[in-house]
Amino acid sequence: MPKAPADQVVIHRIEFQESERDLLRQIATAYTLDRSSKAVYNLTSDTTTVVVLIILYEIITEKDTGVLDAIGNIGGDLTAALVNGWRDYRSSQEYQENYDERATSVFGGLRNLFDNIIDALTGGPVSRFQEQQEQN
Repeated sequence: MPKAPADQVVIHRIEFQESERDLLRQIATAYTLDRSSKAVYNLTSDTTTVVVLIILYEIITEKDTGVLDAIGNIGGDLTAALVNGWRDYRSSQEYQENYDERATSVFGGLRNLFDNIIDALTGGPVSRFQEQQEQN
C-alpha cells in the first residue's frame, strides 16, 4: 500500500553561538591547511618537480641561484646537490643584501616567503641550528 503524502513540512534548524562558529572556522582552517601542506609536499617530493620550480623561480626573478649549475657538475645524489646549491645561494652576500630590500614590496615579500618555504623544505633551519650548537 502506498504512503500517504505529507500534509505538513517540519524544518529543523541548528543554530550555533559565536564560540561554536569560531570552533568551526578553526576546524575549516586546519583542514584547509592540512590539504594545502599535503599538496605542497606531494609537489616537492619529486626531484624533477623541484628542478622545474627552481627553473621557474630563476625565470621569474631573473636571478641565477647556481643550483642548476651544481646539478650539472655532480656524479652522485641529485637531491643533495639541489639542497647544497640552494643553501649556498641563500648564504651568498648578494642574497643577504637584497632580502630586506625585497620585503618592502608585495612581489618581493612573496618572493621572500617562497624562499623561506623552500629553505624550510630543504632543512635550512635544522642545519643553522646545528651550526649554532657546534659554535657554542
